[in-house]
Amino acid sequence: MRFELCANGYQSIVNGIEGGADCAELCEALEVGGVTPSYGTLSCWSKTFFARTKFSIRVLIRCRPGNYIYNDDEIAIMCEDIKMVKSLGYEGVVIGALNNNGDIDVPAIKKMMAAGEGMKFTFHRAIDACNNPLDAMETLISLGFDKVLTSGCKPTAYDGIDMIREMQTLFGDRIKIMAGGGINEKNVERIITATGVKNVHASLTSPVAEGVDNTGASMLYKVSNLERIKEFVKIIK
Repeated sequence: MRFELCANGYQSIVNGIEGGADCAELCEALEVGGVTPSYGTLSCWSKTFFARTKFSIRVLIRCRPGNYIYNDDEIAIMCEDIKMVKSLGYEGVVIGALNNNGDIDVPAIKKMMAAGEGMKFTFHRAIDACNNPLDAMETLISLGFDKVLTSGCKPTAYDGIDMIREMQTLFGDRIKIMAGGGINEKNVERIITATGVKNVHASLTSPVAEGVDNTGASMLYKVSNLERIKEFVKIIK
């Protein structure tokens, strides 16, 4: 069983390594579903830790919150981010794009994969917004993705157990099916048992700061919690 930590920043990665996660997806702004981390975060991590750890990190490439339908300028931005991530030595990236019909935007995906030629590619939960997710899986395999993150086309992986199980049964020998979305210490054992997946994805965050400032703006901030990670790893291993 392989556990990918959904890490919203530098400290979450540190906690993931200490807690026993196998690998991580590095992003920022989980409160909006995650976006591409800053250059500073990516650069500092690569300079500080790559020489001392074999911990695998893939970087989320998502230029904005919202839907997965991107215009040419947004695709160009993400391609530049992919080139930057590659130059810093990361293993791979996490990408996704759909067209107006709800199908995978193959031309956009090919541009992003060309920008990161030689890297590994995960397709993110845009798969759950596809009109025909099982057909989309064949497309991802043909494009060369080695991993897909899915909640089974439902708000959470627990709700999507039936679809995740079907994906694992039909495609699990050709692409890694990674269950993610609302997975925690209380439900991960049930999800693994019911779906047969060998890869799970969770953030396991806890608040570091809460409250509001004097303008009423939220000061809430979360990081992946070390003790929660340790407990999660104990359960799945």
